[in-house]
Amino acid sequence: MAKSKTGLIFKIILGILVVLIALVVVVIILIDPIAKNALEKGAPLVLGTNVSVERLHIEPLKGRVEITNLIVDNPQGTYSSEYAIKLGDIIADVDINTVMNHKIRIEEMFLKDVDIVYETNVLNSNLQEILDNVKKLDTAEKKEQQEDEAKGEKDDDKTLQVDLIELSSVGVTVQAKGAATGLPIKVTIDPMTNLGTDEEGITPVGLTLRILGAIVTTAIKTAGGSVGDAAAAIGDATSAAVAGATSAAVDAANNAVNDATNAVGGAIKGLFGGKKDDAAVEEAQPQGN
Repeated sequence: MAKSKTGLIFKIILGILVVLIALVVVVIILIDPIAKNALEKGAPLVLGTNVSVERLHIEPLKGRVEITNLIVDNPQGTYSSEYAIKLGDIIADVDINTVMNHKIRIEEMFLKDVDIVYETNVLNSNLQEILDNVKKLDTAEKKEQQEDEAKGEKDDDKTLQVDLIELSSVGVTVQAKGAATGLPIKVTIDPMTNLGTDEEGITPVGLTLRILGAIVTTAIKTAGGSVGDAAAAIGDATSAAVAGATSAAVDAANNAVNDATNAVGGAIKGLFGGKKDDAAVEEAQPQGN
């Protein structure tokens, strides 16, 4: 009798384990399409334009997230390029011991094969419009947080700490708004480190603003703008950190732009108005574009 009871208990425990393992497998299988769908629906709320992903893969037990071919479309309007930003691969390693905490730690984030199209008519650009959308949401989040603090309420939204972000194989194509082609230039963006290391951390929107800010800074400098123009485009305290995230290699890219455009018979600014001289273009150009 004792043996039969022991055998029954063993079978029950075994059955429970089998069910649990099956559930884990189902979750792991389904988490990719669920997360992909959530990303494609949630990202437009932040960026103000459509976002598509070819593949999103999550390894929950390792804390690894892999995204393939994330494409940020141009804002609605008369932009002719296929997209604004394309990230070939995004790989993030998350500290799984922090996923239940208020602040989640991302140990490393690698953005590879970054293709940026900076399409501008001097007065505005596709990247500036996207950046402005993120800045609006970031401002709204900060205002809401301040209101909660004034009421003595605690903010329960998850925040992040990112130890390292690296962007590699970065290319910027500068072209006039509505033009069929532009001038492609290879650039370098220095690693960003220790984001959100304070107690509060950095919000996902704030992190997006920092990364996008680095991209816009690079694009503006590549197009011949100054660091001051780039900082003005990003705004507030973020500007200094992002401006510092672009490397001296961008200055070399500026020289490459000048050499290349001289070879084809004009400066980059010639893309934006034909026969206008440099002084007229600079006078008409607002900060940040």
